[in-house]
Amino acid sequence: MMDSTEDRTRRVFRSVALALIAYYWFMGLIIGPVDENADRWAGGFSFLSNWNLTLNLVVALGAIMNEFGGRDRFDKPILAAAMGVNIIVLILYWTLKALGALGEVEAYDSFFDMFRDYYIHGITSVFLFGEAVFYSEPFEDWRRSYGIFMAIFFGYIIWMEAVVSRLDDFPCGKESCGFPYEFLNDLNTTGRLIFYFGVWMLGNLAYGFSYWLVKYKERNWNSIE
Repeated sequence: MMDSTEDRTRRVFRSVALALIAYYWFMGLIIGPVDENADRWAGGFSFLSNWNLTLNLVVALGAIMNEFGGRDRFDKPILAAAMGVNIIVLILYWTLKALGALGEVEAYDSFFDMFRDYYIHGITSVFLFGEAVFYSEPFEDWRRSYGIFMAIFFGYIIWMEAVVSRLDDFPCGKESCGFPYEFLNDLNTTGRLIFYFGVWMLGNLAYGFSYWLVKYKERNWNSIE
């Protein structure tokens, strides 16, 4: 029996998604940074964007193993959580970059350098949402997924506060050294707590929006298929 056009489209989509995420995850976290960040104690794992890539890699692996091996989606519990993290990374990165809070904005060295930036902080999220909305059921147990989302959220904050900022001695700001994002080093403890609370609120909105988007697709698109 021949595959339908929808089946072939899904397989191509998942194959491209896995190839891209695997390449950029390997280059960023196994090969590691090649700029000043190469001297960081935790390497690429200092940054939330690379935690996000790791989540997206797990989802892409789960999807491709289901597609070609018929295996159960082991990634399903984290899929909704990954949607929330992707939105946080997308909004925070481009907003903070536009405000100059991530340091001096430098021109891209090449098209590949530009594509890498746009992929890690945008395109990967397009693939993740494509998988979640069109080919998966991320909110079968939304409470469990929300718990995982919060564990990732607070886990990263604890990682920065208790480990990374204490083992790295750069960059430095007005208040401290070692936080991977320069503006955090300009904030005292109270300032960082206020910032984290704001991001927590953003994260809840992101999770709620993801839930709404999936349910909207189920109600409106599935009814005309």
